[in-house]
Amino acid sequence: MSSKRLIVFICFLLSIFILAGCLTFGRMDSGVLKGYGFKFITVPYTMNLDNTPSTIFQANGKIIKIKEPFSGQGFYAEFNSNAIGDIAKKYGLKKVYFADLEIFSILGIFEYKEVHIYGE
Repeated sequence: MSSKRLIVFICFLLSIFILAGCLTFGRMDSGVLKGYGFKFITVPYTMNLDNTPSTIFQANGKIIKIKEPFSGQGFYAEFNSNAIGDIAKKYGLKKVYFADLEIFSILGIFEYKEVHIYGE
């Protein structure tokens, strides 16, 4: 391997380690870790799962949010609905036992949220 390729490879590895810190270095707001660069997490909507029946039926609702990052005015657009009641009605669920929220975000500009609900 030539010295130029070795330097590029080392820089690539260092950038991966530096950017991987964006996954964990964030701040906690209302119990959710907010990553600065990249975030992909799944969090439960409730922590109290005592006496919750187990089920294999799962339904999903997705929402996409795109923010305008330059003006600082907080303009954004959201598409679809991820309300638990809407998802349950769409898939014919009569009972909802628990739900999880999956969040994928890039630089706080693009955000994709998916709610997974479990019930019968």
